[in-house]
This record gives sequence, C-alpha cells and structure tokens, in this order.
Amino acid sequence: MTPTTTPTDQGPPPADHPAPAPLPHPHPHTPRRVARWNIAAVLLPALFVAVLGGRRSWLCDDGLIYTRPVRQILAGNGPVFNPGERAEAATGTLWQWLLVAATRLTGQDPAPLAVRLGLLCAVLGWFLAADAGRRLYLPTAGQAHLLPCGALILLALPPVRDFATSGLETGPTTLWIAGCWWLLVRLAADPHTRRAYGLAVVAGLGPMVRPDLAIATLGFLTALALVYRPRPRRAAALVAAATALPLAYEIFRMGYYGVLLPLPAITKEAGASDWTRGWAYVRDLADPYHLWLPLLTLAALGTAGVLTRRRTARTTATPPPGARVRRTLYATPVLCGLAMLLYVVRVGGDFMHARMLLPGLFLLLLPILVIPASRIAIPAVAALAAWALLCASAFRVPYDRIGPAGIADERGFYTSVLGVANPVTADAFIDGYPGFPTVVRGPRPGYRHTLVDRSPTHTLDAPLRPDVAAPIVAMWPSLGMLGAAVPLTGIALDDLGLAYPLAAHVQLSTRGRPGHEKQIDPAWVLAQYADPAAPPPPGIDPIRIAAARYTLTCGDTNRGRLKELLDSTRAPLTRHRFVANLTGAVRRTSFRFPNDPIAAARQICGVDVLAPGVLPTDPTHR
Repeated sequence: MTPTTTPTDQGPPPADHPAPAPLPHPHPHTPRRVARWNIAAVLLPALFVAVLGGRRSWLCDDGLIYTRPVRQILAGNGPVFNPGERAEAATGTLWQWLLVAATRLTGQDPAPLAVRLGLLCAVLGWFLAADAGRRLYLPTAGQAHLLPCGALILLALPPVRDFATSGLETGPTTLWIAGCWWLLVRLAADPHTRRAYGLAVVAGLGPMVRPDLAIATLGFLTALALVYRPRPRRAAALVAAATALPLAYEIFRMGYYGVLLPLPAITKEAGASDWTRGWAYVRDLADPYHLWLPLLTLAALGTAGVLTRRRTARTTATPPPGARVRRTLYATPVLCGLAMLLYVVRVGGDFMHARMLLPGLFLLLLPILVIPASRIAIPAVAALAAWALLCASAFRVPYDRIGPAGIADERGFYTSVLGVANPVTADAFIDGYPGFPTVVRGPRPGYRHTLVDRSPTHTLDAPLRPDVAAPIVAMWPSLGMLGAAVPLTGIALDDLGLAYPLAAHVQLSTRGRPGHEKQIDPAWVLAQYADPAAPPPPGIDPIRIAAARYTLTCGDTNRGRLKELLDSTRAPLTRHRFVANLTGAVRRTSFRFPNDPIAAARQICGVDVLAPGVLPTDPTHR
C-alpha cells in the first residue's frame, strides 16, 4: 500500500522546530487484497450515509430559519432576518455563508440546496474520519483487515441518518470534526509546518461552525501543540493563524449586532445549568436504543486491549517510537467528546431527539471508528453488528412526535404533520402545516397589520404604526416557515427570540421545554409595532401595552438598558454606532428584563403605569 506520507518531498523541519519523532510508517508490503478491503472499509460508511441520508432527506423548521438571512444577503439587505433590525438568527455562521455562496453560484432555492449540501458535508466527513482511522492503524497493523467498530454504533442510530440532512449545520459539524481529526493524524505521521498551519486554521473555525465547538477547538489546538511541539515564536504564529478569522468575525458581530453570541445562544441561555433535564436528554437517546450494550462491549474491548499492551510492554525494554504521539491521538477526540457531552448535559439538552449529543458521540468514537482485526476485536465487532441490526430495524423512541419531556422526534413530527415523506421545500411547510396564517404570504395590497398568532384560536390583529415601512409584522411560533412566507420587506417575529432581539433578552423565569422557555408577552410586540391611535385587540390589557410602550422609550437608567439594546440593533450603522455596539457588547449580552411590561416599567424606568399613557408621580405606589 502507498505510504500515508512521504516526508522526503516536503523538506526538513524548520530550524526553530525540535523535530518530534513521527509515527512509524505504514507496513511497506501490505497485500493487495488487504489494501482493497481497507479501502472498502473507508468508503462504505460514507456510502451508507449518502444512500440512507438521501432516502430520508428532509428539512426541519429550524433549518428553514437559515434560508431567510441567505435571501436577505443576496437581496442586498445584509446579514439580517428582518429589514431595519440587525439580528443574527444563524447559530452556524459558516453554514449560513456557505449557503449564501452556494445559492449565489447555483441560483437554486436555498432550502433544498441546504438539504443536499448538508448531506454532502456529512458524507465527506464520514470519509475523512474513516480514512484517518485507516492512517492511524496502518503503521502498526499494515497487514490487518480493518473492521467497522464505532461506525457500527453511530450508523445504527436513526438520528445519525436523520440529521445527515435537515438543513441544519450537523453536516458541516461532522465535516469539521472529521477534518480536524484527519489533519491531526496526518501531522502525527509527518510533523511538517504546512500541515501544522493547516490544522491550526481549520481547528480555529470551530466556533464559527457552532459556538459550542469551541470546546473541541481548544482540544485540537492542544493536541497540535503536543504533537508538533513548536517553539514560542512558531507557537505564536500558529495561534494567530487559528484565531485570525474567528476573531475578525467576532469583532464584526459585536459591532454589527451589538452582542457576543448569536441570538439563539442568548435566548436559550447557553450559560445556564440544568443537569437533571440534561441527564433526561441523554436517557432519551440511550434508553430506546439500549446504547449501554455497545458501550459495555467497547469497555470490554478496551480493557482487553489495555491488558494486552501491558503484557507486551513487560517484554519491551523501551517504548515503541511515537508512543507519546499515539497516546495524544487517541486521547484528543475522546476527551473532546466527553467534554462536549458534559456541556450538553449541563445546559439541559435540547428539544430535538439526540441532535446535540451527536457531535460529542462522533468525537468519542473517532479513534475506534475502524479498528484492525484481531482475536479480541472480531468477536466484539460481531456483537456490535448484532446490536446494530436490531437497533436499525427495531429500536425506536417510545413516543409519537413529541415525548413527555418536550423532546421531539423532529423528522417523524414534520413528515407526519405535513404528510410528506421528504419535505425539502418551504412550500411543503407553508402549504401543509395545519393552521398556518396564509395572510402572511404576499399580503393583499393595503394590508398593513400587526398579526400575533400563537394558535388557530388565539390571534391578535392590529393596524401598523404609520412610521413602520413593512407591509406586515407577523409573529408565529414556527419561525422557519413564517420567515419563508413573509416577504423580505415584511417583518417575521418569533416569540422565543431566535431572531427577535427584544424576545431574546427576556428574563428566563421558569424551566420548560428545551429551547422554548421564553415567550415574549404580546403587549411588547403591539407596543413596538401597532398603531397607538388604534384600539388594542380584544383580550389585551391596554395598561400593559402602555407600560411596554413607555419602557421601550424611557431611556437608560442604572437599572437596565432596554432602549439602548433596541438602538444597538435598529439605529443606522454609523462609525459611532459600530464602536458603541462593540464596546457595549459584553454588558448587552448579559442584559435581561422582565417579561411582564408593568414589572419592566418598574425595574427599568422606576415607575408604575396606572392607566394607558398615565404615569404616577408617586414611585412608592404599587
């Protein structure tokens, strides 16, 4: 088999580099039949993802959220969700801009394009991950057949196949993790400067793929330092290469949007803790698929492997070449995976079944995605294969659509509700979702209203303020399909705050369904957009609207900065505004205000509202 690297074609290491011992080179006389088998072992998992992911292709509402900023950018309105308000609705920054580039180049609808592009990223990621495993084991097992091990566990899980598409950033996440791992294994085989810089740049992109991937970024950069062992000057250059683009974008985010994080991270309170709910989220994945069985099998396999290596070490006077580097290679993805899984448990999980656990699980199993055949490995892989067949064919979540803990079988939910096996277009959602407010799709001429619709039986409709240029302001729980239906000149709001800065900064008062715990009081929406001269909609206390309207304009106090928050997203982006946004981003990110408009008026403005438009002079009155 062709060696994994040929160090002679890249020159000697730089003078300031201590030239660590690389891993041993692959066995030079690998039989052709073994080489063919191992190539198939690399290709088959990626092929499996391509076929089954394609057959189960779909788009979720959260994936559809990405398409509106893409269309706004291509329309020349900038990276916004709604005109006149700078809000970052995309959690995956690189995914958003990749969709912009792909849509611009192909001229296709970004919704189905996101499905196909996400699948392509997932397939490439699986290929790189398996090829990294082949390169990892060839130096010491050049004549051994590779067997799927961790790949059997992952590919047997239905969520892995479901989220290979979905329009979300799961595909790019898979590709990024696999790319970092592949580059790290290549660097260990031949620690050359160009490979070190390549790994530094790619690993540094982690927070732009998803903010929580900063954990894995730190792990891969630490591994780079341990494997490459750069001197201080080279280390500083590598750090600069890793942080240049993420730091530049973070400065742009702070100056443009006025906060440190995308809005979904703020509204979901990514820094909060809820260990009990997080553990329930883990069990929602582990229990239905009896995931403890393959994990116990892996534990037995690992124990046997450790005992075998210890017996071998007793007969060896010195450790084999590259032992330290190899330990680093094994430990890096495992520790990163455990840290990411722990983070997901800490923040309380997610509302989509298994989705947030998949990156950590993928990292955890990377070193054993494929393993060399041996007397220990063969029976373990056979046991895993038996479990995988059962899991893929029979094991399913024990609830229909949404479980009692608020966790949803997201693909099952949408295919059932929409009545479409492969919903990949916005029209499939808008035309098929029950109770969708069709008036938001191309509002009739002269229709200028604020529509707050939370269910088919709870709709608030009021005329728009005269100074609002949008033809319609609409709020509906499913932001993705709402954003796809509302014209780009209109305003699509969500009460959860994924793309609505006001809602994102509401105080979290009680824990509930993951990601759905903040629902802004409709009085805020009516105060911000409805015509104050018109009577309030039935069922809304006019005092609450008056309190909200006053609080939005009462200015800064030492108790809160609600008006300044709105100015940071809605004021014209002058040089002064950019600097003000930049310097106040930390304070603004942590700012929260009460959802109750009357309580907010007390806290932010220091006054009570007794009647519409009337403010008391006695601040002690309650």
